[in-house]
Amino acid sequence: MLTLRCNYRCFFCHSEGIGSSTAELTASEWGLIAEALKRVGVESFKFTGGEPLVRSDIVKVVEEVYKRGRPRDLSMTTNGYYLKDYAGVLRSAGLRRLNISLPSLKKEVYEKITGVNGLSKVLEGIKEALNYGYDKIKLNVVVIKELNDGEIWDIIDFAQKHELHVQLIELHPVGKGKQEFSKYHSTLDKLLREIEKRSSKIIVRGELHNRPIYYLPTGITIEIVKPVLNPLFCAACSRIRVAPDGSLKPCLSASASVGIIDVVKSNNSEHTKIAIIIERIKKVNNMRAPYNMWPINISLEKEYSNLRRLSGKVPPSYRMPYSTK
Repeated sequence: MLTLRCNYRCFFCHSEGIGSSTAELTASEWGLIAEALKRVGVESFKFTGGEPLVRSDIVKVVEEVYKRGRPRDLSMTTNGYYLKDYAGVLRSAGLRRLNISLPSLKKEVYEKITGVNGLSKVLEGIKEALNYGYDKIKLNVVVIKELNDGEIWDIIDFAQKHELHVQLIELHPVGKGKQEFSKYHSTLDKLLREIEKRSSKIIVRGELHNRPIYYLPTGITIEIVKPVLNPLFCAACSRIRVAPDGSLKPCLSASASVGIIDVVKSNNSEHTKIAIIIERIKKVNNMRAPYNMWPINISLEKEYSNLRRLSGKVPPSYRMPYSTK
């Protein structure tokens, strides 16, 4: 996570579980951390925020991580507002994939969700990014009841037209999302049944949240991020998150962390810094534990009702978000 700064004001923002901080690591410090992570076997890096593209040195950050981390995969999640200006230089710096937030194709709905009149700029950014040979460009869509849940197929059609991929994300109660969860949460059940009918193949991405991936006949994929009441969501997670202030976390929802800023800013040799950072990476990895501890042997419906704070309304039975066929 490169920064907590963001030019958007999404009402469900979870700030990656960090809260508020003005601290930010320099590009060279990110390179140092990337090298330490590489030495313990990390091969994939993703830049997140806040909004990564608000950093004036973002290209240098990407270059440093690419050079020193030597990643097999290097990606970024962005709201896309500044993407038109950066798509080409980021690709040249080593970025291979993009996740672009696109909660709506309707100007008014987009602005209500994000707090910014930015849809046209994002669409221009997507169009520009298509010129640079990214391995994959994925549209991130947080599904919000009674705001954008009626236009999901329009977004999917837009993705198919431009050979983009789609990631549908269930609203979950983290950060500001806790305050709005009961009002705007959608289980995705009806939508997933329809996606399943239209799919030519379904696989499960077991190494990352046990996510189901639906392949449409056109070749694009629809990936599902469904954490609520999903006892398998955390089962195979191997991520480590690096906060802007240099703390390591095993999960965006974890309260525990291990600091490395004292090491990064120290006068030790680079060799010593990397050795200490590696030890702390191992320490935070040993702190890993499932955050979504949804029991399998009790009434999930009851727990779901408590979570959503529903009054007298029984939610639909939980259904695994992918087919076993």
